[in-house]
Amino acid sequence: MQLDDVDLYSPETQQDWYPTYQLLQEEAPAYRIPGSDVYVLTRFEDIVYVVKNTDLFPNGMKGNEKLMASEEANQIYNTEGLGRISPISSDPPLHRKYRKVVDPPFSSQTSQGYRERIAALANELIDAFVDKGECSFFDDFATPLPVVVITELLGLPLEDLPRLRVWSANWVKPFARGLSEEEEIAVARSGVEFQTYLLEKLAETRANPGNNVMSHFATALFDDERPLTDKEIINMIEHLFIGGNETTTFALSSGMWLLLDKPGAYDELRADRSLIRNFVEEVLRYESPTMGLYRFVGQDAEIGGVSIPQGSTLHLRFAAGNRDPRMFSDPELFDIHRQNAWRHMAFSVGEHHCPGAGLTRVEQQVAWDVLLDRLPNLRLTPGKNDFSHRPGFVLRALKDLHISWG
Repeated sequence: MQLDDVDLYSPETQQDWYPTYQLLQEEAPAYRIPGSDVYVLTRFEDIVYVVKNTDLFPNGMKGNEKLMASEEANQIYNTEGLGRISPISSDPPLHRKYRKVVDPPFSSQTSQGYRERIAALANELIDAFVDKGECSFFDDFATPLPVVVITELLGLPLEDLPRLRVWSANWVKPFARGLSEEEEIAVARSGVEFQTYLLEKLAETRANPGNNVMSHFATALFDDERPLTDKEIINMIEHLFIGGNETTTFALSSGMWLLLDKPGAYDELRADRSLIRNFVEEVLRYESPTMGLYRFVGQDAEIGGVSIPQGSTLHLRFAAGNRDPRMFSDPELFDIHRQNAWRHMAFSVGEHHCPGAGLTRVEQQVAWDVLLDRLPNLRLTPGKNDFSHRPGFVLRALKDLHISWG
């Protein structure tokens, strides 16, 4: 492959990103997407430099590189709804003030307290299919587990899950890029429906607060001075809901695929459960659910030997950094004993690291412990898996995964 052959939006590239990442790391670590002002960074050190210098590289996208190109779709979001930008996406010092409100219910320590409930949910899901001897792991376990967990934590009714799943699936569609104007408008209308629903639930929560995240936001003070506005709360809740279920689903599915595909991994993990924690980190490194996110170039900069003008957009490919041989020896090897697997940037690093990182780690650790207990002799179901991935520029997810046991 040559640089002239690189097409980051092609279905072929998105099925297997890693040869392209290797090429860009060696020949174009700050690769400009032809016909755009977007520069793609693939080296671990360069990405860390950008995310830790928010004064030079503010969060988000600017100029012509909007997530949704349709002006009508953006107008629907901004006039009929509450916009799509979460306060969590703001930059310091404002970002730190919002994180002071957001982080406590999702801290690593708090998330440990959810273990019992997560284990109970995992067992309930397995009870529904264990006697069949096989299942769609993606549909029957990896999808419902995290969405139920985040729904309960936020304080939303479980009976609304069918609608919540539709809104969630529509919300992430723009990250695939290349939607038609009609599709973007449909996404915007779905997003407004979701926000309208959340506003109704917020009003109910204010009248009858409980022990959940929405109640926490409804009573919290921003910077210890004022209550959060409805817009602030809704934008944070929708981002937390999406981030709290979609990426964990993708990580669990990739983990099962790697566990059963890589020689020796299943037998080792089954024999030594203490390896589960590192297994989770290696899955996140090897198959990062979030390929990357955007930063704006606030002033002229030089990265990877390339001059990048002010006003450009950077796309930080966390998944590429996680396969950078300068950080991880033999990065194409899936190794559940890798000593520095935890150094991955699947959750980003620095100010904007994922607020739900502690929660998803606990979910995955508990899930694997329960799965190994309940489903003996796990294996990939013959003839039902092609291991193809959903097209997408930002998110990485298997289309499906079928497993058997017993």
